[in-house]
Amino acid sequence: MKVLIIRAEKGSIISSEIKDGEIAKIVKNKSEDAMKEWNPELSDFIVLKDEREVDFPLPLKPELVDIMRNIGSLSRTSDKAIARFPIYTISFENMMISEDNYVEHKIYLIAPYINDDIKIELEKEATEITTEKTGPEGIEEEKGDEEI
Repeated sequence: MKVLIIRAEKGSIISSEIKDGEIAKIVKNKSEDAMKEWNPELSDFIVLKDEREVDFPLPLKPELVDIMRNIGSLSRTSDKAIARFPIYTISFENMMISEDNYVEHKIYLIAPYINDDIKIELEKEATEITTEKTGPEGIEEEKGDEEI
């Protein structure tokens, strides 16, 4: 199987490669690589598996049907195909900015390689995940009740 491995840091793609192999082994190997860089005094170490859903217009190319049957699930409606596949995020430099603001500075995003359109979409997502977000200008965090 072809596997997409994206490394993103602080809003930039550091590397994006496609490798042949079993996705579970690749996730474990990249987790080991990330663990070597991880500082347990500064951040959490997280490996998260999620399922992604993508719509494709009908008719599907036979090679896309084969890929999706091998890596996830495929269903259809009258006008589109719905593909579901696993996606893994390895976060190894992250921090809480505030009570409701969490930023991941360094991640690997790993998923089955489907096509270049999905690759570009996942690269954009990896960039967004590692970009620190700020609140709207002029809005300050509410302070707790202070005793007078």
